[in-house]
Amino acid sequence: MSEVSANKRRARSDGAPPADAQRISHWAMRWLTAIGFAVQAMVAAAVVPTPVVTGPIPGDVPGTSAAHNWPFFATHIVMSDYGYVEQEFFFEGTATRYSSPTGGAPNNTTTAVVASTGHPYKTRLLVRRPTDPAKFNGIAIVEWVNVTNGYDVEIHWQESMAYYIRQGYAFIGVSVQNAGVSGQGSPLRGLKAWSPTRYSTLNVNDSGAVGGDLLSYDIFSQAGQAVRNVSSVLGGLPVQRVIAKGESQSAQRLHIYFNAIHHLDPVFDGAMITHNAGTIRSDITTPPIIRLYSENEFRNSPNIQPDTSTLRTWTVAGSTHSEYYTMIARAPILLRDHGLQAFDTCATPARSRVPFFMVINAATDHLVKWIRTGAQPPSAPPPQYAGTPLSLARDAYGNGLGSIRLAEMEVPVARNAAVTCGLGGNHEMFDTATLNALYPNHGSYVSKVAHATNAAMGAGFLLPADAEITKDKAAGSIYGRGLDCGYLCIDEDAFPIHPSSSLLRDQTAALHFVGNEALVDTLEEVTRQIATGYTQGSGAKAEKSFAKAIEGLQHYIAQVQERLAAGHLVMETSTLLIDQTNTLIQELEAL
Repeated sequence: MSEVSANKRRARSDGAPPADAQRISHWAMRWLTAIGFAVQAMVAAAVVPTPVVTGPIPGDVPGTSAAHNWPFFATHIVMSDYGYVEQEFFFEGTATRYSSPTGGAPNNTTTAVVASTGHPYKTRLLVRRPTDPAKFNGIAIVEWVNVTNGYDVEIHWQESMAYYIRQGYAFIGVSVQNAGVSGQGSPLRGLKAWSPTRYSTLNVNDSGAVGGDLLSYDIFSQAGQAVRNVSSVLGGLPVQRVIAKGESQSAQRLHIYFNAIHHLDPVFDGAMITHNAGTIRSDITTPPIIRLYSENEFRNSPNIQPDTSTLRTWTVAGSTHSEYYTMIARAPILLRDHGLQAFDTCATPARSRVPFFMVINAATDHLVKWIRTGAQPPSAPPPQYAGTPLSLARDAYGNGLGSIRLAEMEVPVARNAAVTCGLGGNHEMFDTATLNALYPNHGSYVSKVAHATNAAMGAGFLLPADAEITKDKAAGSIYGRGLDCGYLCIDEDAFPIHPSSSLLRDQTAALHFVGNEALVDTLEEVTRQIATGYTQGSGAKAEKSFAKAIEGLQHYIAQVQERLAAGHLVMETSTLLIDQTNTLIQELEAL
């Protein structure tokens, strides 16, 4: 189906002077001249049109056709289990090219002007929304998807999918850059190369006539208009507010967008910008904006822009630019759609385990309240710096000081920092002696985690549901039990380069399917058995513990198969988890 809406979001009329020019007075002529200037100003501002929307686009079940005729990066979640549906739409029209920075200057302070108009484009919206209006909270999240890898990645969906579903949001991923549509590098991984059958007609650069993704800003605005004005996009759900989100390279472009373009004809009610250290102009009216920085963005940059009545910037201690939980949450669809494994190759163990996504969830909650009621979010504690030149101050374990501090930093079991391994940073577990000295008994460890978690929740940086997840993980852990975790137990790196029960446990938790709590419990017991075996060393007792761990993993496989048979798992998730489990079993059998 297709739906066409009016070219302008709001009607604008300036009246009309008398038709007979001979009867127009000198003052009337001056009035007409003023009207002409007003019209020119409106053209310069380029009123954002509502595009033509087609869809939902039909297709095959993901993973079932050689032509890839399904939405790229379609979610691995069984959406119907949560009262949600996933649909893809195409939208098209003509876009405006602005005289604005092309992506390398997020601190620009110049308002853009129209350079040219009428550039044809066609691209896609990937929509996840409640099916029941009673579940919808009225908020649509529109993400400028990230294309750094040469293909579309909806980072904010991967980070916060459980939160969005829990709270009843609609989520819309928008493809606005040519790298994601046409691909880059070798092999090409953009939409058109991935599925010519489905995406061959997409075009975000006027068929190559406009470079530098200069149409992306207006295309993104028009995506917001489609969400607001074209009822089919959200299945008739009543949209109250529309929020823009972007991460890293997309966040850089959102800095440009809100500094130079958005205020000309506002579309979004608020924004969240993550993992990009730009500046938001203070001399223009912007909607409420919350920015979140990992250590990569602030470790050597003490000049963080102060908070204002429309801006908050939160820094999260120990977090890193490329988050571990985001990586493992997209592992099944990355394998399904590109045949790629989700892991890092680094000299030291990579990817901080500080759950940056939980702070994003809390910030989103604050942003919605800010937009709806004017209640401003808390300001974050500043990072602590030391030395010449200034850099992030660190404790004896190498963990950063100051900023928002979750339990992973307040009650540490590892060094989590943006020091090595590029944007992924490092996650280096403390040795057994250090862990035993810090946490001589399990109850003490769990109590400290609960205290730190309650403090973060009380300060407004953690939501109750995420606080419970943190406490439950601590309760199920082996910390404070005097055990030596060992290689096949320890939480470092990722599958497939490092088989580990702790890693399989986190992978299972991150993939969000009905009944996964029981599988997490199984893996926590497996971890205790593996750690017990390592602690016992060689001999019959150790062999017995490892054998119990193998039995537990075989039971886990049966649980995965049950979830698949019941329709609560998709095949790609089941395959990934069973393959990882079999690898771990083989490694245990070889001990």
